[in-house]
Amino acid sequence: MNRDEQVTRLPTTASGLGDADAARTTYHIYHEKDYHKRLQSKIDLECESPRSAVKRAARTAKKKTKNGVVVDTEAEPDLHLDTEHEHSGCAFFQHVPYLAFHDPPKVLYAGEDKHAPPVVLMNGSAFWRRYKLQYGDSLAADVLDPRGVVAWKHNGGSKKELKADGMMLKGYKVRTWRLWGESGKAYVHQVKASRIGGTSPDPDAQPMKDEHVAQVEGVVYLNWDRPLSLHTRQYHFRYGDVDFYWKGTSTIKKPSVFGMFVRYNHLKLIAKIPIKEEPDPTLLQEVCLGKYASSVSGKKCGRLELYDSVILRLSKDCLRHIDAPQHNERIEVLSLKETWLYRIIVATAVCMIDAEKEKRRAVGEWLQDAGEGGGG
Repeated sequence: MNRDEQVTRLPTTASGLGDADAARTTYHIYHEKDYHKRLQSKIDLECESPRSAVKRAARTAKKKTKNGVVVDTEAEPDLHLDTEHEHSGCAFFQHVPYLAFHDPPKVLYAGEDKHAPPVVLMNGSAFWRRYKLQYGDSLAADVLDPRGVVAWKHNGGSKKELKADGMMLKGYKVRTWRLWGESGKAYVHQVKASRIGGTSPDPDAQPMKDEHVAQVEGVVYLNWDRPLSLHTRQYHFRYGDVDFYWKGTSTIKKPSVFGMFVRYNHLKLIAKIPIKEEPDPTLLQEVCLGKYASSVSGKKCGRLELYDSVILRLSKDCLRHIDAPQHNERIEVLSLKETWLYRIIVATAVCMIDAEKEKRRAVGEWLQDAGEGGGG
């Protein structure tokens, strides 16, 4: 029998979450210094496109306030995201460390900046074919140095050994020289001064035999699934016993004039799970867990909307997470955002966004080179 796939959405419980805003979290993804990214639930009006609905609503609200008219806050839900519940665990930061002649992994922090605990290392590969996501509580210790890369004392071994064991980390030495723009300027100067004066141990010294070398607790691989097909916008990763897919969607519509330019940049996250009512385990249904809508603003990547209640139900039913009985789904959702499943979903979204952007840039350069070659 062929595998039969159905598109559906898991039902949400009636307790705790009564409105749509409470059942989901919307992350607005903004550029930070061109290459880092901020993921936050609070809207930054300075980074929004002048033609966006949010900015138009803000101008309307400001105009009404000036004229002495009472503004209906319920009519502008996107402008009121400052509640304690919505901002608890609703921020991530992607740091992109730069070391000349190296390609260190990007780091996802569970907070508003790189001073928050690091949770996922995102290692890329050539032509965006694969991302290795290393995660675990061990990253929250002194594994990363002030440059944002793994300290040399936690280097797991040679290139061959690191390839054989995904739990091991690749460390980076502190060089005696530094190129302009590299990460950790103050730290590199501090290490150089201490080496000259001998005031503190060298961070690149050979570790002692009894010194602990950190390893991550888990690894997830995000693969560009079908690059040579009609479904080029599809990425796959597996967590636990569940297969997840980022894939293109046409259900997101942008009413603005520039909406047509990002029509093919939107994606959705689905999980394939067995149908409980069917005895055949090969019969699967697709459950939508969230969507990503691209933005035309130069300061904003887009908007990531995750269906927290659906992810919570999936986590309970299929992954056996958050097993402790709870009577308040709001508390369960807050606990969900601290699980590795939720953080991995966010990390895969960031990797997918980066890959899609780089592919569009590469295609644009290829077309430009082809046009110049044809004109010549």
